[in-house]
Amino acid sequence: MKKATFIFTLFFLFFQLSDIKAQKDQIPLESRLEQSSERLLIKIGMIKSNKPAKLKFGNYATDNHKGWSVDKNDKNKTLLFSFELSNQKGETAFIEATSNDEKTNPSDDQKQKDDVSTYITTSIDKEDLWVLLTTKTPETGNFSVQNIFLTNGYDEITFKHTIGEPMGKSEVTAPKGITAYLDGNPVGAMQYYSGGSFSYKKFIWISENSDAQMQLVMAAVFSSLMEIGGYFADSGFTD
Repeated sequence: MKKATFIFTLFFLFFQLSDIKAQKDQIPLESRLEQSSERLLIKIGMIKSNKPAKLKFGNYATDNHKGWSVDKNDKNKTLLFSFELSNQKGETAFIEATSNDEKTNPSDDQKQKDDVSTYITTSIDKEDLWVLLTTKTPETGNFSVQNIFLTNGYDEITFKHTIGEPMGKSEVTAPKGITAYLDGNPVGAMQYYSGGSFSYKKFIWISENSDAQMQLVMAAVFSSLMEIGGYFADSGFTD
């Protein structure tokens, strides 16, 4: 009996320590989002310079990826990328990102993504067009969370840079992410950097309290930010 109790105690301590570690290498979530969502691991396919990588997280997956091309009707307008994002219900988001910089060059990634406008529609509500605007800060050359603007003309979603506790003595080991809010309520979050030795792991949370349209839009937005941010291989969005 004592042996069984001892083994049970060891298992309990093991899972307790695992939970502590999981919380430490994860960005802090607001309780409302934590209670209404699941942590979805982002699986990224081969990253190429000519078109978006395939993404899969939870019930979502991307398809029909297209890369850089020039708009035939407007030579100063450039298609940076486009893809579709679908869930297991067959609901699909259509994403198209453009740049109006006449200096855009397919071989120059720095110029290609200084100012990005991303347009998102879905099969759920084809009349509901969301526009995601992202720009780089001239002083740093990095994308800033403060410069992310997302609206459908009626509602506006705001973003907050979210940072967790460092895994070690250096701030570099702290997990980093972005949390999205609609009318002050958290509707989703993305962790693009996990810190520590597993910094390559990335996660997405989408609030199940949101309607189907908002859930699909948020999945599309975070997928777009992954492509715009270069899958955060070297850096992320600054505050």
